[in-house]
Amino acid sequence: MRKSIRTLAAALPLAAALPLLVAPQASAAEKVCAGGSLMGGRTTTAGVAADQVIHIKVHNHDYRGLALVIRDVTRGKQLWKGVIAPGKEHTVRTDVFGEPPIGYEIAFDVTSNLSNNYTYAISSARCY
Repeated sequence: MRKSIRTLAAALPLAAALPLLVAPQASAAEKVCAGGSLMGGRTTTAGVAADQVIHIKVHNHDYRGLALVIRDVTRGKQLWKGVIAPGKEHTVRTDVFGEPPIGYEIAFDVTSNLSNNYTYAISSARCY
């Protein structure tokens, strides 16, 4: 009898914690604030007014790689530089301390000039 009580006492905290571990994490729904196509061999600039945190997603719809630099023009910093494989996407997260709405100016420097089959989306919890 004592062994079953000890086993039950050890299993109860685990049984209570399991739903918390398995439950989906609560997060704010993201809205797309700006988006569009990116031209090969050009720099595209997008301006948005959004919450403190934004996600910048770039998708390569082409069958060749996409060489890209993502910059925050307003704050003068490079957010990401690299190559996105064919059919893949890459997401960059950036945040700024301050009261919303916050103005962002994001530049996409596309060095691949063989295609115009690239898209971007800038999303945040709130768009203004």
